[in-house]
Amino acid sequence: MSSTAFKGDDKALIGIVLSVLTFWLFAQSTLNIGPDMATDLGMSDSTMNIAVVAAALFCGTFIVAAGGIADVFGRVRIMMIGNILNIVGSLLIASATTSLATQMVITGRVLQGLAAAAIMSSSLALVKTYWLGADRQRAVSIWSIGSWGGTGFCALFAGLVVASPFGWRGIFALCAIVSVTAIALTRHIPESRPAQSVGMRLDWNGIIVLALSVLSLELFITQGESLGWTHWITWTLLAVSITFLAVFLFVERLASWPVLDFNLFKNRAFSGATITNFIMSATGGVVAVVMWVQQMGWGISATVSGLTSIGFAVFVILFIRIGEKAMQQVGARVVIITAGILVAAGTALLMITAVSASTYILISLAGFSLYGLGLGLFATPVTDTALGTLPTDRTGAGAGVFKMSSSLGAALGIAISTSVFLALRDSSISLAGSVSLGINVVFAIAATIIAAILIPKATQLATQPKITAPKPAVASKA
Repeated sequence: MSSTAFKGDDKALIGIVLSVLTFWLFAQSTLNIGPDMATDLGMSDSTMNIAVVAAALFCGTFIVAAGGIADVFGRVRIMMIGNILNIVGSLLIASATTSLATQMVITGRVLQGLAAAAIMSSSLALVKTYWLGADRQRAVSIWSIGSWGGTGFCALFAGLVVASPFGWRGIFALCAIVSVTAIALTRHIPESRPAQSVGMRLDWNGIIVLALSVLSLELFITQGESLGWTHWITWTLLAVSITFLAVFLFVERLASWPVLDFNLFKNRAFSGATITNFIMSATGGVVAVVMWVQQMGWGISATVSGLTSIGFAVFVILFIRIGEKAMQQVGARVVIITAGILVAAGTALLMITAVSASTYILISLAGFSLYGLGLGLFATPVTDTALGTLPTDRTGAGAGVFKMSSSLGAALGIAISTSVFLALRDSSISLAGSVSLGINVVFAIAATIIAAILIPKATQLATQPKITAPKPAVASKA
């Protein structure tokens, strides 16, 4: 079947969503089961923490590069390679032995991160390519259920599997099976490589320099707390990141086919959606802070604490499709602004920490539900807006930029929220929680304001100029 004749179907979409779930539902489960894994394998807590962050670290580092490579060498191919990397990584972790636990687990987590980078960027590009109009908006909604829904149910899912006879190893064995299923369901999708004409002139220099810049920044964000924010290594990492970013900007000016085309940001719809997504993702610190307030402030168990966030998971999934339908009626901008207000309101409700344990549990149930409702409405409009104006041969790289904004935003938001909480907790857990959550309210309000300023109205979106990718330079004849 030719790529021009193929129309995205539900079989392919299910396979794509399963691919996405391998990271958000399965790989991210280590956030909840890390201590159990460390105890079972005899790994130190510090080593397990490295393993826990490794997947997200490598995903965020290489996701833009993976998107650019997919545009050239084939999006279906890169998504398949991502699933294969996940199978190998998951099986390494599932079969980890005590004597080689550190090597097997960390290697497996790195492979899972690389797999996620390949899957996220290429799968979104395929959705943009083979689903059109209202069908694409529906496909983006289903894709978002895989990412946002997977995130919401991750902790609960991990807890249930760990309590089963399969234990934590069952999560990673099942993750490998899901990737095998995803490959089988997506094999019929025709290859899509619109940028193949550039061949081997892929911008490897840009890919390497950008990866080093993002990796240094991710390490600064995720390890700053453990190293100490005043430690010389922490600020050296930031300086290295900025230096490599400057080199990257210079290198990209010379590349015939840059891995990151800065023309993408000339379009208000894409830049507005990406910046809004970055800032809204920074509210990811809400869950961690509320869990700490409950557990440190009142000694609530991790199980009960986790259950108070169930509204987040349920309402995210329930309102993703509603956000899609609302976008079709009133435009993405209105829905995104409404979503931002709801996220801010839900987070503000969670700031009420100077109450009894039982009262705060009720507040948490209500606050998380409102928070999840807002993010559910937010997911499809912001993603569809970002994808809508991308050029055909830059969709993979553009999707990578958009998803990198999510990972960097979440990492930065969590780092800020937890650092402020830890700095204030000795004086008062209640105060620490309120101030940390207040920062997340500011993030949500800022994202709402940016959306109102940068994202065009529905009538303006139709007249927004399409981004045109630069043509590869042709070598002159002597």
